[in-house]
Amino acid sequence: MKRILISTVLVVAFILPSVAQEKEQKLKELEKLEEQTEEVIPPDTLTTVEMEVDTIIEDVWDDTSRIKIGDIVTVEDTDDETVIRIGKKAVKILEQGDHTEVRIFEDEFEESDDPAERRKSFDGHLGGIEIGYNNFTSGKWLRTETPVEGWLDLNTAKSTSFNIIFPPVSLGFTRHFGLVTALGVNFNNYGFDGNNTIVVDGESIVTPSYPADPIRFDKSKLATVYGILPVMLEVQIPVSYSSTINLGAGVTGAVKLGSHTKVVYHDDGKQKDKNRDDFNLNVLRYGVTARAGYEMVQVYGTCWLSPMFEKGRGPELYPFEIGLALTIND
Repeated sequence: MKRILISTVLVVAFILPSVAQEKEQKLKELEKLEEQTEEVIPPDTLTTVEMEVDTIIEDVWDDTSRIKIGDIVTVEDTDDETVIRIGKKAVKILEQGDHTEVRIFEDEFEESDDPAERRKSFDGHLGGIEIGYNNFTSGKWLRTETPVEGWLDLNTAKSTSFNIIFPPVSLGFTRHFGLVTALGVNFNNYGFDGNNTIVVDGESIVTPSYPADPIRFDKSKLATVYGILPVMLEVQIPVSYSSTINLGAGVTGAVKLGSHTKVVYHDDGKQKDKNRDDFNLNVLRYGVTARAGYEMVQVYGTCWLSPMFEKGRGPELYPFEIGLALTIND
């Protein structure tokens, strides 16, 4: 704009020399206006803003290195894959022999300094189903201090446990370590190996009961149902970006929901007798539990530290169970 004004003035001065003197005063006024305009409008400038970006290199695990560039970009490198995170997006580069695969996905595993975010990122392995075998000992911690009465011998193949664990509640202290708990239902079958069942006699003591000759029991068992509440600490050991080996241990409590005995035999045809009673079983019990596995598949064990029967009203036995768990996580 300034150049146009000046050019216009010069052209007018050359074309109309006769009126130069008349225009001289106007030219001075125009130049004064131009000076004022230059004071108000600063010249065009290019501003450079310098930003300091911190780069942090750290070893996360034995075979994993992490590079953090500022608060936005993170690069994790292992032997067989590289994960580049930019904000909430992530790129995974998998190398398997001569084959290279690139995946782009939403990054749900970004670790945060916010405790609420850490709680969301930690997902414990507890909810699902558990199938195993059970037995009991005459001492705590799986020790047999005195021989078990012969009528309490169990058929291991028919002494099974089945547990349903509802979706767990997880509290993460870090991305791979936290507390997990859940409600569940514990079904136990204690299959007797001898030709007997159990009853509560007139003195309220648990004793064996035998069938009249020549009847033989094809099947005899004690079945119990307990509501359970395990609480465990779990640590997850990453073996790849999305897979972990999981180790957990903690305590568990239970409350009795029901119990019965069942016998199957032949006497003028197949007969089934079921006797519903409490059999002097402890209503409340407590114990310890542990598990280890890879992703959804776990091996678990539970040892009850409270006696199976009420004190003085049945043999002193401590039940335990060992089995396989299939966890279902979000």
